[in-house]
Amino acid sequence: MEYTSKYNVRTTMYQQFENSANERGNNPCLYYYNNTLSWNETAKLVDQCAAALKANGVKKGDRVVICLPNMPQCIAAIYAVNKIGAVASMLHPLSVKSEADYAIHLVGAKFAFCFDVSEKAFKDNPDVTVVKCKTASYFPKNPYGFMANLIYKKKIKGKTAPATNVKKLIDWSDFLKEGEQYIKENGVPETETDYTATAAIMMTGGTTGNPKGVMLTSENINNLSYELVDVVTTVLEMQIDQDKDGMLTALPVFHGFGFALCMHVSMCVGMAQSLFPQFDAKMCSDAIKKYHLNYVFGVPDFFEKVYKAGYLKGIDMSNMKLIGSGGDVVPYTLTEKMDRLLKDNGAKCHFVTGYGLTECVTVCTFTDPLREAPQGCIGIPTYNIEVMTVKPGTTEKVVGEDGELCVYGPTLMQGYWNDPEETSKMLVKHEDGRVWLHTGDMCYIDEKGDIYYRQRLKRVYKISGYLVYPSFIEETYRAMAEIYDCCVIGKEDGGKTMLKLFVVKNKKYAKDDEEALTEKIKHFGEQNLSKWSLPREIVYIDELPRTKVGKVDFKVLN
Repeated sequence: MEYTSKYNVRTTMYQQFENSANERGNNPCLYYYNNTLSWNETAKLVDQCAAALKANGVKKGDRVVICLPNMPQCIAAIYAVNKIGAVASMLHPLSVKSEADYAIHLVGAKFAFCFDVSEKAFKDNPDVTVVKCKTASYFPKNPYGFMANLIYKKKIKGKTAPATNVKKLIDWSDFLKEGEQYIKENGVPETETDYTATAAIMMTGGTTGNPKGVMLTSENINNLSYELVDVVTTVLEMQIDQDKDGMLTALPVFHGFGFALCMHVSMCVGMAQSLFPQFDAKMCSDAIKKYHLNYVFGVPDFFEKVYKAGYLKGIDMSNMKLIGSGGDVVPYTLTEKMDRLLKDNGAKCHFVTGYGLTECVTVCTFTDPLREAPQGCIGIPTYNIEVMTVKPGTTEKVVGEDGELCVYGPTLMQGYWNDPEETSKMLVKHEDGRVWLHTGDMCYIDEKGDIYYRQRLKRVYKISGYLVYPSFIEETYRAMAEIYDCCVIGKEDGGKTMLKLFVVKNKKYAKDDEEALTEKIKHFGEQNLSKWSLPREIVYIDELPRTKVGKVDFKVLN
């Protein structure tokens, strides 16, 4: 793809981090549970981790599953993997075994990072080396850290189990020792510099319900991160202040939004970030106050809870540069409430909302931070991004009417891992000779260039900002002897999406007590699916509706 950029995007992710680390030295890099890691300390962790990966046989191009929440080990693993030219295959840290197995098999991974709660999901993978990382490892060594550790241990009691029957299971601290030994014998591993190579694989739904691996390069990710920089420097006409600016990294980095728009932005520009392995409205709000964080992004539910609790009421926000929401449809009522809060607290910017999808590293449109966004507006294209609308299923451009939104720019994915058929459905060559990303979302672009979101065409749902895949859920439930067939749909309930499961019982169990069966189905789901994939409602029907070609017609279910 030919494009020009005023930013230094043609480097690897690690090189962006390395440049900032060399410049920032002993300044704060990561805030984590009242502990601070400097850039030098973080860089040392990255080098040790990179060396340990090499010591364990990880090579350039190998896929490494990273199933960690936002914690120092996760940051170190991501940049270490990138340093040696391997691929960070990001996985939801609360994935259950079936989901971990699926991801490992999909990308052919032989190495994985997990944490206390996700460790059990990796058992019975005899070809995989697993590094287990404790959430409390980087808690401060003081009374606060001691109490935080006690609370955390109580919280995860009964939720952990060892990853048995794996090639090798090693604790993070011992893993770093292997890295230290490697460095003594061989020196720090050389830095791979191909910014066009696959750097990360993000799981997403694509055009159907089966999870797919979106392949993103360092160049893709850098471009997305610098889109935010451009909003600050060009639209707001502000400079990024490395000493005073700070990022709230509460959005999970297993998703492109948190990965590129929070974590990597900080690494690119050399400002500190506050890490949170799990969203906690009070703790996040306290961090915003304590560290004067002025880049704050979250899913709608995050801001709803913060606003309702009043945690940010009355604090000085005159230094706020960008604050906004994405990852799900943002209710206009939330935008209005947050705008009032920002104004009352002295902020000079509006609450922004954005739109994007993993296939272009997420955000590709932003609302104007200097004006109140019209209801339903998802903004205008960000730096270096072009958009158009076409008639669904075609490349025919439409103007002045609803159409499928198409995106062009340097953040477009390489494709889906080992899935050229689905890739060709998303990346389509147009008559202008360029390859455009067909989003599967119906939008309207007005004469001013503002984009208005209409509806999603793809059968993939977002629950609290997390993608869930109906066909994956259905396949899981079909493993039950009692279920002959089933179908999952999403329904709006109070402005949020909830899942509804339609079940056709196996004839052998047709007369079983449905109340008891419902409890059994719920228990089965809790054991085999993430909590976001669990249906809130279960309905029994005699047969599933079908289209003329024999496919389940989920659109008629309600």
